[in-house]
Amino acid sequence: MFEVCVPATSANLACGFDVLGLALNLFYRVEVSSEGEGFHLYHQGEGEGKIKEEDNLFFHAVRKTWEKASFPGQGMRVKAFNEIPISRGLGSSAACIVAGVISANEVMGRVLNLSQMIEVASQIEGHSDNVLPAFLGGFTIALLREGRIFYHQLSFLREVEMVVCIPDYTLSTEEMRKVLPSSYPRDKVVFTLSSLAYLLGSIFTGDKEGFFLSLEDEIHQPYRGAKIKGFSEVKEYIQKRNLGNVAISGSGPALILFLSRPLREEEEEDLGKIFQSRGVSVEIKKVEAVEDGARVRKL
Repeated sequence: MFEVCVPATSANLACGFDVLGLALNLFYRVEVSSEGEGFHLYHQGEGEGKIKEEDNLFFHAVRKTWEKASFPGQGMRVKAFNEIPISRGLGSSAACIVAGVISANEVMGRVLNLSQMIEVASQIEGHSDNVLPAFLGGFTIALLREGRIFYHQLSFLREVEMVVCIPDYTLSTEEMRKVLPSSYPRDKVVFTLSSLAYLLGSIFTGDKEGFFLSLEDEIHQPYRGAKIKGFSEVKEYIQKRNLGNVAISGSGPALILFLSRPLREEEEEDLGKIFQSRGVSVEIKKVEAVEDGARVRKL
């Protein structure tokens, strides 16, 4: 019997569409026993009462991993404890998939190395920008070349405060991809590339203000932001007060606020009122970057 713990993630970080990711201190944890027959799941926390055994991403990832390794498979009993809001843009699917791949590999006797597990998880999830920080922790950069995934894992800026605004409605990644154009004018591409380059330079040099400045893009946020209630208003509120900047977390609808200092009580109230004016209830939650990715512990 063993335990796998995987962090939440925030992908894209504005200008890093399908490239950048950051691990956060919300977790998906599973206790796994490979005794008996069949697949059985007991789920607590976010999504409780809504997660079904037969179509669960965790078991889908387990089967795909065993299939890749030509492993005959066996029964698995799982207790899952989830802190990551589902379908909000905080990497709940990626965490579930990564936990499944790692658990399958543990049962097989660790026949797959880290790169192979990342490959399997990315194929299931569809993109590596959430998978990488879930496996590795920290701030990650993904590069896909001829089917291979290359990456860098870096420490995130220590002096940046982070808050997530988690609304009470969901958006599917698939639907949010459909709102994006099939092509872009050159000036929008250059704008986003310059933002991405400056963001990476700011991370490398510890330039907090430069990081805030670079959290802009013309690739996905202008289109997705139109579908996310409160995005433009929250962004305007934070920027007008020189508090930092705001990005859509993943494909939304959660927003991640990168701040120069903690929010004051009255500022949290103001943000709540912005969402309330759009007919949305919201949870405003302080989060932190985590340097450690997925971890396994024998029980």
